[in-house]
Amino acid sequence: MEKDDKRIEDLVNKLMAYDSLEKAPEHFTDEVISKIESLPKTKAIVYKPLIPKYVWWLLAGGFMALIANIVFNRPSDTASLSERYNIPDVSFDFLSNISFSFSSTLMYATVFLALMVAIQVPLLKQYFNQKLSY
Repeated sequence: MEKDDKRIEDLVNKLMAYDSLEKAPEHFTDEVISKIESLPKTKAIVYKPLIPKYVWWLLAGGFMALIANIVFNRPSDTASLSERYNIPDVSFDFLSNISFSFSSTLMYATVFLALMVAIQVPLLKQYFNQKLSY
């Protein structure tokens, strides 16, 4: 292996000995710069948000008008909000029939999983931040 490396090195040295350095023509840098400057200027990409500001202002104004309507348009009687706006009552009775009983092993495993995730997320974030910053 070393013998092959020595032969390759000798061959490269012989080739380099016969080869001369090429020199750039006079005013080469000036010509390149003048060609670059003569290229048409490209427009920079301007950030344009997906949702314009006036839409955000309209949404905020509509939300504020809705809140103002609920607060200031209160009738004199003490009717509930669902009665006042004819909202049907929703019952969640189906959840009252379900009972959960967890074993202590499952509880320990869940706590351990949460602890490991809480430790690993900052460590991975730090690792990837260091990897991405050059």
